[in-house]
Amino acid sequence: MGWNKKSNVAQFGEASWDNFVKKVSGITPQEAMRRAFADPDITFFFYCREYMVLEGPAAMYGPFNPGDAVFFTGKPWYGSAPQCDSYEKTAVSTIYISPADDQQFQNIGCYVLPDGTPAVDTVCLFAGNYAINTVPMLRANNNTPPTQDPFNPNIQSVLSAGLVRYLQDKGITVLLTVMNAHTDTGWDEFTDQTTAQAFADYLKKNVITPLGLDGIDIDDEYSKYQDMHGYYVDPSSLRGKSLAMATTLIKQTMPDKLITKALWSDSGVFEAEWNGCTLGANLSYGWEMNYYGGDANSRLSYYTRCGMKKNQLCLGFSAENRFSDQWNSVEAAAAQTISDGYAGGMMFAYENQPASITVMQSMVNGLDGPGSWNTDSSCKQA
Repeated sequence: MGWNKKSNVAQFGEASWDNFVKKVSGITPQEAMRRAFADPDITFFFYCREYMVLEGPAAMYGPFNPGDAVFFTGKPWYGSAPQCDSYEKTAVSTIYISPADDQQFQNIGCYVLPDGTPAVDTVCLFAGNYAINTVPMLRANNNTPPTQDPFNPNIQSVLSAGLVRYLQDKGITVLLTVMNAHTDTGWDEFTDQTTAQAFADYLKKNVITPLGLDGIDIDDEYSKYQDMHGYYVDPSSLRGKSLAMATTLIKQTMPDKLITKALWSDSGVFEAEWNGCTLGANLSYGWEMNYYGGDANSRLSYYTRCGMKKNQLCLGFSAENRFSDQWNSVEAAAAQTISDGYAGGMMFAYENQPASITVMQSMVNGLDGPGSWNTDSSCKQA
């Protein structure tokens, strides 16, 4: 994620195994990558290609069969295991894309690290528009003019073509970003639990489950309230508690799915509580979106004070042309972000190609080291 693949080793059987998290059977290494990514505290796993028995503390979790993935926190203590390969998490690499066409989206899977694992960990498909509280609650083009289509044509095309599964099969997590839609509805405008629960149920039944997505990414800009009043929300107000309530209900409704957020101008909503729950505690990851406005500590430390850990936070970069004079700073800033202990980086506007490919290369090389961004020679690109 980057992943650091270690061939023919597994956690040593005589190690303490106090850092064991879980064993999942009958999956692929790529599925194991996505499961490991879903838990920021998992730091490595080993994957069994053949049957294996380990002695010591490991014995209580074995025997280990082909297709078993065994997940851990902390640092590995390896022993020789010709039946297995181990995968260590390195830096998180996330992109936002409003795809120009299906091929551009599919091509995301063509970029790899030197060991052949994906160079991109997470794709935020940008975006669904939360426009109304009647089904479908997501409406194409912000429901202007009124439509029953839930997604803009480019988003619908990717979803209909099976490309979510295509990237997932390579080990890449795929989320749908859901934005507000310049209407009276919105992430910060839930004032009652019934409405928020109805939205959570809709996302599960009509969006996440049938489309096979890994979860929801929240971008809470552009509701009418925010357009009129700016982005500060009083944490003691109903609107201040809105996101804490909505994410709590989504987490209860879809406990095995990720909830992530675009982080920008969040004062108030991270400080609010709803039934003892907070937004920060409900999020799997957050991607910061101030873009080139200071280093990771100056842009991300607020969120660590609001319940998130450094290993959940990524610094934002953008491939929008308006930031072209900043692109030469990306590699060094990404490297410093990892040095400061944060999870990784996020690239916005990946659809702005070919510029975004060059900027993404700089980000990944900064996160994982020079030469980390490579093209898979077996991958056919348009």
